[in-house]
Amino acid sequence: MATIELRGLVRKHPGTEIPALDKLDLDVRDGEMLVLVGPSGCGKSTTLRLVSGLDTPDAGTIRIDGRDVTHVAPQDRDVAMVFQGYALYPHMKVREILAFPLKMRGMPRAEQDKKVGEAAEILGLSKLLDRRPGELSGGERQRVAMGRAIVRSPRVFLFDEPLSNLDAALRAELRVELASLVRRLGVTSIYVTHDQVEAMTIGDRIAVMKSGVLQQVGTPKEIYEAPANVFVASFLGTPAINRIEATYHAGTIEAPSLLFSVPVTLGLPNRVVVGIRPEHVSIERDKPRPDDISITAKVVHAEPLGAETYLYLDAAGTRIAARMPGWGSFAPGDALVAAVELRHCLFFDAKTGRRLAEARG
Repeated sequence: MATIELRGLVRKHPGTEIPALDKLDLDVRDGEMLVLVGPSGCGKSTTLRLVSGLDTPDAGTIRIDGRDVTHVAPQDRDVAMVFQGYALYPHMKVREILAFPLKMRGMPRAEQDKKVGEAAEILGLSKLLDRRPGELSGGERQRVAMGRAIVRSPRVFLFDEPLSNLDAALRAELRVELASLVRRLGVTSIYVTHDQVEAMTIGDRIAVMKSGVLQQVGTPKEIYEAPANVFVASFLGTPAINRIEATYHAGTIEAPSLLFSVPVTLGLPNRVVVGIRPEHVSIERDKPRPDDISITAKVVHAEPLGAETYLYLDAAGTRIAARMPGWGSFAPGDALVAAVELRHCLFFDAKTGRRLAEARG
């Protein structure tokens, strides 16, 4: 196992004015699975390439277990990378693919066979060792790609969106298997994805990135419940957090769809964004409690998913999403009064996007 320290990493690709990575400082703890998440072009894959040695930073340092590897060749960093594409040799059998990195190291054949057998057992590939990639399913191919990394017993695993080529059902299945496997092996890992569900379920901690800049690092719970800014709050959560632009004056929040009081001690600026998670929008009561925030709205669309239903509402021109249990009985055009408890509201500065406070009273 190993720690990873990234300090002041900058990467600017030729012909571009905006850096792909801008002064990144990030630590990955020993044995931790850190997930880098963000939209396309945010710098997460660039970070992975720099750690692996497939690219070189324009500035900054990379340390693995205290050793400066910024300019060390990839093969000398003791890291293993699992790519989005399987990159399997089509003419080789599974056992040959798994053994290939060991063969290149000059490992004795008996030891190769032992490590291949162990990796195959861990990944459920023991019965597939004599098949070629063309005879495998997508999930089996990805397991082989992971096995090729595991047999090397690296100090660091790097995953570059390894499940994105799979269908939804298989992706969910392998997500659970991968997370369990990595934790069982206890290897320090960086996992890159744009899928917020993967980030929330796989990571010990999440690093959210935007336009080459790190926005926030924390546990899934910390990121979800206390986002640093509007971008982080909006990126994680399904449906996305409701964002209502409003004005504040002397303890009163006002918007076309909202009018309620907050403690003056929150010290809010004149223009704020009120953030409300869909699961905190209640539509089960005929009449909200006196201390609830009331929102008069109409149903625009309902998405029944069995265990829960997503409702999309129109409140004086503001779109609001609500997540309710079960099937529900609402149809487009239905009028209703939604309710939110003040303690569930997050407040953001409308100018900077920075989170200001939570009304936890």
